[in-house]
Amino acid sequence: MNSLLFTILSIIALFYQVLTINEVTLLNYVPNILIAILIYSHFHLNLTFHTILFFMIGLALDTSNPPLFGTFTLTFMILSYLITIVRSHIDLRILANKLVLILVCNSIVYLLYYLFVGLTYNQDFLSLLIAFIVGTLLNTIISIIIVGILDFINLLKLEHPDV
Repeated sequence: MNSLLFTILSIIALFYQVLTINEVTLLNYVPNILIAILIYSHFHLNLTFHTILFFMIGLALDTSNPPLFGTFTLTFMILSYLITIVRSHIDLRILANKLVLILVCNSIVYLLYYLFVGLTYNQDFLSLLIAFIVGTLLNTIISIIIVGILDFINLLKLEHPDV
């Protein structure tokens, strides 16, 4: 999957996240499919371009929640930096490494998000802890499915053969 197709996919996922997924909740939890797309982009594609793309996507996602403005942008930039550092030290062809990295990335995103939510809305620690655990586990499952689908599409090599 080249960068142009992935950019279009990221923008469609952003619109889908903001317009559709934010209206659907599961156990008071809104899944974030953009985390999976960020992880996948750093697994396989040009890192510099997609860091800029996800900075802009983070800003666009932040506009849907004004009290926490900057949360997703900061979180996506931290995640992008950490994945860039870790990517050179682990073998991403091993499935266990990918799964652990997906779990760690989702944990970082939800840890920072619920830290900002707790500071902004003065919620109690136990409810934030439960929300963090549920959010991390459910979004990790969703991220594994999305990254698996994108890996499968990448295996198909959807490119036009030269005739």
